[in-house]
Amino acid sequence: MRISKIIRCLPQVPACYRDSKKYEHVDLETAYARCQVWSRRALDAMGYRLKVSGLENAEDKHGVLFVSNHQGTLDPVLILASCPVPLSFISKKENESLPLLGRWATDIQSIHFDRETREGNVHMLRETMRYLRAGKNLLLFAEGTRSKSDQMNPFKKNSLQAAVMSRATIVPVTLNFAYDLDGAKEAHRVLKIHYGTPITYQDYREKDEAQLRLYVQAKIEQYIEH
Repeated sequence: MRISKIIRCLPQVPACYRDSKKYEHVDLETAYARCQVWSRRALDAMGYRLKVSGLENAEDKHGVLFVSNHQGTLDPVLILASCPVPLSFISKKENESLPLLGRWATDIQSIHFDRETREGNVHMLRETMRYLRAGKNLLLFAEGTRSKSDQMNPFKKNSLQAAVMSRATIVPVTLNFAYDLDGAKEAHRVLKIHYGTPITYQDYREKDEAQLRLYVQAKIEQYIEH
């Protein structure tokens, strides 16, 4: 990320940090609402506007797995700033130690796991199923790593296994121009996010996990702007 973008956010850091401490023991809905405020402030400070479409597909959802493409470092911020229902993240353990972002991710009850070990992946699978069955919404970047472009990497093998085993509804999410936040040049001042039509268990029950990955990825790619 460009240093100039970080500098623009610096005046907000002390208050944001205090809030992250203040909201670490509150319920998910309260923490999420406050985290959403800070996400929107961060985008404003960096001079970006967020254009959102398909919000009706994300409203009044429970036990849903939101699956998004992964273009840049601050992709979670874009989704936090726009998603109308509380959600938690599924994220690699290293992100838990990120300044501010890691604290807020913990405040909204995110699942952090060691993706390099079998035990870590089993933990993630079990926790994801537990969350979804309890009616909690989760966000997953199924590519695993940033594409840093308008292209998508293949979804990680078994990345949607928890959704299949939980019979959860999947909402495909498409980010556009989010890679600009990591770029040397600011080519796009308007970042876009589209919430796609929910994919229910009835829609994918005949597919195996590998087929489902291709199906969901195609739904996301359908709205990518090149």
